[in-house]
Amino acid sequence: MKTILSTLSVTVAVLLFLFSCQKEIHFDFISEGELAKDAGNNCKPAVVNGNFIAGRDLTENDQIDVEVHFTAIGSYTITTDTVNGYSFKAEGNAKDTGVVNIKLSGHGKPTITGNDQFIIAYGTSTCTTSVSVLNGANPASFTLEGAPDSCIIDTVIGGYIKGIAADTSSHVIIAVNVTTPGIYSVNTNSVNGYSFSSSGIFSSAGIQTISLVASGTPVNAGTDVFTVTAGSSTCTFSIAVLSAIVTTNIDLFPLTDNSLWNYYDLYYKADLLRTIDNSVTRGGNLYKIMQEGGGPNGDPHPMVWHDYRKNGYDYYEYMAIDAYTNSFQYGKRIYDDILFLKENLSKGDTWESKEFTDTADFGQVIVLQYRFVCVASDVSVVVGTNAFSHVYNIEMRPWLRTPSGPYGQANEKYIWYYAKGVGLIYYKKLNLGFTYGEWQIKDWQVY
Repeated sequence: MKTILSTLSVTVAVLLFLFSCQKEIHFDFISEGELAKDAGNNCKPAVVNGNFIAGRDLTENDQIDVEVHFTAIGSYTITTDTVNGYSFKAEGNAKDTGVVNIKLSGHGKPTITGNDQFIIAYGTSTCTTSVSVLNGANPASFTLEGAPDSCIIDTVIGGYIKGIAADTSSHVIIAVNVTTPGIYSVNTNSVNGYSFSSSGIFSSAGIQTISLVASGTPVNAGTDVFTVTAGSSTCTFSIAVLSAIVTTNIDLFPLTDNSLWNYYDLYYKADLLRTIDNSVTRGGNLYKIMQEGGGPNGDPHPMVWHDYRKNGYDYYEYMAIDAYTNSFQYGKRIYDDILFLKENLSKGDTWESKEFTDTADFGQVIVLQYRFVCVASDVSVVVGTNAFSHVYNIEMRPWLRTPSGPYGQANEKYIWYYAKGVGLIYYKKLNLGFTYGEWQIKDWQVY
C-alpha cells in the first residue's frame, strides 16, 4: 500500500435515543425491511460488477449491488439461489433505517455462457436480476479515450517512491470506449523500472473505465511519462516519483524533548502544531507532555495537552477514558492508560483496551472498550508531498455494552498512520461514515 484512501451493530442515533430515555440497551437486533424492486419483481436497481466468464472462478470483485429499505436496524443476511454453478451472498449489520446499497459477493464458477436469472432473498422479500456469462475466448473491440494524446484519466491512485516496489494499491484509472464486449488486455511501456497493465472482460459496450495496476520498482525520483497501448490506439499519462524520507530515530512515536510536528487540518482548513515540552509523573509512571494547538487565537484548535509514555514496545496515553467516543460521556471524568500503539506489529494484529465501567451522564451504566487492529505494517506511504517508509496503519473502534448485555460496535472509527522516526503522519476520524477530523503532516523536527 502506498497511499491513504478517503457496519455496525447499533447506530449512534439509536444509542442516543435509548440513552436519553434511560432504557436498557440491547445489541442483538435482527434487521427488518425489504429489497427494492419494480412491478415486475426485478431488483431495482441491481448493478452487476465484475467479470463473469465460463469456466473461471469468481473473485472478490464479482458482485451484485442491490438496494434494501431497512425499517429496523440489526444483523442481516441476503442470498441468491445457485445458478449455473455460482451464487451471491452478503452478511452484516444495518447501521440505520432507510435505503442502503448492499454488495453481494459472488461464489463459485459459471459453467456455461448465457444470461443467468437469480432470485435475491432478504427475509420474506425477493426480487430477480440477471448476470451475463461470457466466453473468455471472445476478444473485445475498444479504443482509449483521449488517444492519441493524453489519456482521459479519472484518477491516479497511490504513491510512487524511489526504490520501493509498486503493489496493487498503486494504479491509474483511464477511460475507454467499448464497441464489442469481450476479454481485453492493456499495457504500458516500462519506464524507470516499472509499468502498468490491466486485463479482464467488458460485459457491455460504451464508455467505461479500467484500472491499470503498477508493477516493478521506480529506480529514480522524477516525472515519468507512460504510453498506454490497446491495439492500434495509444495515449499517455504522467507519474511523479518521490524519494522516501530518511530518518535516524527508530521509534514509531518519538517522544524526545523539543520535537515538533506541524499538520494541516483538512477538516478545519487550518494548521496544527504539536510539541514535546515537558514531563509529568502520574501513578508512578513518567509521561512526556505533548502540547497541541494552533490557529489564530487558538481557533479552531484551542491549546490542549496529552500525556504519552513508552514502555518497552508499547505506547500509552494517559487520558479521559471516554475521550475517543462521541456515543456517550461518563458522568464524571475518569482517567487511565490507553495502549494505543505497539512496535513490530504485523498486518492483522489486534489488541484491546481495558474494559471501563461507570455511569453515563444520563444515568445508565455503560461498559466501554477500545479495539485496535493493524491494517498495514511496514509499508510505504505518500502523504501530501512527502514519501515515508516503515509506516504502520492502525484503526480503532469503540465498543459499548450494558453490564449484562453483549458488546455492540459504535459507528465510529479512528484511523492513524505512523512512520518510524517521524511519528503520526496522518489521522482521520469517522462517525456514521462522515469525516469529523483529518490531519496530514506538513513538516516536523525530531531530535
